[in-house]
Amino acid sequence: MKRPLTPARLLAWLFLAAIVLAAVVVRWMAAGKDEAKEAAIAAPVIVARPAMLPLERELRINAYVESESMVTVLPLVSGILEGLDVEAGDRVRKGQVIARIDAERFRLQLGQAEAGWLAAKSSWERVEQLYKAGATSQQSYDQARAQFDAAKSQYELARLQLQYATVTSPVDGVVLVRHLSAGAIAAPERPLVTIGDLSRLVVRARVPERYYAEFSARAAAGGSSAVAVRVSQEGAGEHRAAIRTVAPFVSAENKTFEVSCDLGGDTSLLRPGMSVVAVFTLERQEGLWSLPFSAMVGGNTLWFLESAADGTATARSMELAPGFSTDDRFAIPDSASGKTFIVEGQHFLRDGSAVRVVGEAKAP
Repeated sequence: MKRPLTPARLLAWLFLAAIVLAAVVVRWMAAGKDEAKEAAIAAPVIVARPAMLPLERELRINAYVESESMVTVLPLVSGILEGLDVEAGDRVRKGQVIARIDAERFRLQLGQAEAGWLAAKSSWERVEQLYKAGATSQQSYDQARAQFDAAKSQYELARLQLQYATVTSPVDGVVLVRHLSAGAIAAPERPLVTIGDLSRLVVRARVPERYYAEFSARAAAGGSSAVAVRVSQEGAGEHRAAIRTVAPFVSAENKTFEVSCDLGGDTSLLRPGMSVVAVFTLERQEGLWSLPFSAMVGGNTLWFLESAADGTATARSMELAPGFSTDDRFAIPDSASGKTFIVEGQHFLRDGSAVRVVGEAKAP
């Protein structure tokens, strides 16, 4: 059952409504003051002007240094290693003795083979005289000749084995690694030293397969200058390089192909096995106005300054799809080259917000 609306109740409702209305008006006025205060505060920003610079699209790949001529020396006979006459870092010449294997048993084998060969030779010469005189058969002559040839082969083999006991360098270069020490067992499957030519270094890089068509086409068309290469290594500076070869296949395991580059200039601080960064310049364009990527918001929005006659500045936005770009800069059309763009502080601006320039980014 509804209670009747008495004058006292009506006055109470009116009083409550007045209180609510007053609260709303107070909040609205306070919000207006805050907005006015916010509009009066200019946001600090850092700006940059477009610069006309050469833009290069680059590909950076972790690579390693190798000697163009790097040989691992293996002994051709087994035995006790009597001496290894070189140390890592020693320069050697082709034909220089670098190791000696105990040769006593090879000398004995040579003496035994020589005695057998001389006996077979003497026997064959007697049979040959008899054969010419018709005093022996063709079969006896052939058997004596076969024994002589076999004995001679045994002698030559024993002589070679004795020679192989003295190991010489097959190339000119520097000893990079010494694998064994004197007293160890030398064998054809155990390397003695690794020798490389430090004056002819190359860089080998594994490039993702998506670049194969570009690399192979450029290498075929331009030879050594097809793709410029810059090699950087901490402590050794930067070196120019030129592509020598592009592998004719892509690895099925890691979906990469090998690119070999010749190093130029002073490579005295580089050594085989060093890790380096190979920077391939895939494309270069000049005569373009560009901005740093820090100016871009959301992938396609730029903020620039609009100056008023009283010296104040406001922020304005424009939509722009980046043109040719590198890792840190992108091209803009000539029509936008005269604007001053905001590169820091633009992420929370609204169109028309007052801004205050507190710095200007330096052009690269």
